[in-house]
Amino acid sequence: MKFSTEAISKMAEIMVSEMQQIGLEGEGIREVEMGMREFLREVGVQALGRYLEQKDEEIQEAEKLCVCGEPMNYLFKRKGTILSVFGRVAYRRRYHVCEQCHAGTSPLDCHLGIEAGQVTAGLAELLALAGVEISFDEGTHWLERYLLFRVSDNTLRKETEGFGELQKAQEAEWIQNSQDEKWLQQRQREIGKQPGRLYGSLDGVMAPLVGEWRELKNIAWYRVEPIRSYQKRRRHAKRVGEQKGWQAQDITYHCDIQIPEQFSDLFWASACQRKADLYEEVVFVCDGAVWIWKLIEKHFPHAVQIVDWYHASEYLPPIAEAVFGGGTEPYQNWLENARTLLGKDA
Repeated sequence: MKFSTEAISKMAEIMVSEMQQIGLEGEGIREVEMGMREFLREVGVQALGRYLEQKDEEIQEAEKLCVCGEPMNYLFKRKGTILSVFGRVAYRRRYHVCEQCHAGTSPLDCHLGIEAGQVTAGLAELLALAGVEISFDEGTHWLERYLLFRVSDNTLRKETEGFGELQKAQEAEWIQNSQDEKWLQQRQREIGKQPGRLYGSLDGVMAPLVGEWRELKNIAWYRVEPIRSYQKRRRHAKRVGEQKGWQAQDITYHCDIQIPEQFSDLFWASACQRKADLYEEVVFVCDGAVWIWKLIEKHFPHAVQIVDWYHASEYLPPIAEAVFGGGTEPYQNWLENARTLLGKDA
């Protein structure tokens, strides 16, 4: 989005004047920043409300029919409240009612895809991002620090689960298409072979459910790109293998709690979405779980198969201990050298 330089300059002057009037010019930078953020939030609440009311006046709605087939008539301007990225926004808009079945609707709400009493699309996306990262209880506190207003646990849960249902429906459609031979053939004709290399990784992690733990299976599809500099990192007090300045990019994730035979459908469907079956080369980097390599062998028998450095290196300490004895200097030297060699290109 590009905004008027003049408008930005005027708003900046107003903000500076407001900070001075409430006595923040002598405070630390944190207080000034928070004051400006709160100022912008309150401006956003009023501006969005005014924008909605102005938009309502601009909409020229043709005669609208109710779902029962009868025309809907303008009744009055009705107040509505939505929960937006700025907080609760109140606005008034035209309200139409069917004389036959008494159903009511607002042309503005239909036009913009909003619903009084509900969360806006912009805020829903932020809530869902928080909801999949941390618990709903912690998420509400985390969001309050960023948004400067409180969102309930139930609202966070509802929006997160709503996005989950949308994703589930989309993946079901992907699975159906990926098992349709005509769809696959048409797609191959239209898209053709994809140059370059695509990477895939599968893994499983135990997730707590109500009364039990089950394995959550994951798929990650990605490409790699060179990076200018690479700093050696450590994981669980162990140095991570050399990466030669490459990093993953354009990563997409998919997951579900299923047995491998059922998870196979989502694996193949997500592969089709990333055009993995059309790439010149596909490389899988995974741990040593048997179910992973069976799925890869089933769908991508010609792919390059690599056990990741971290899991492969776990087999080295028992070997070093058997040969040199645990904790000895030869043990440490051999282990360090073996890990380095394991991370080098063949």
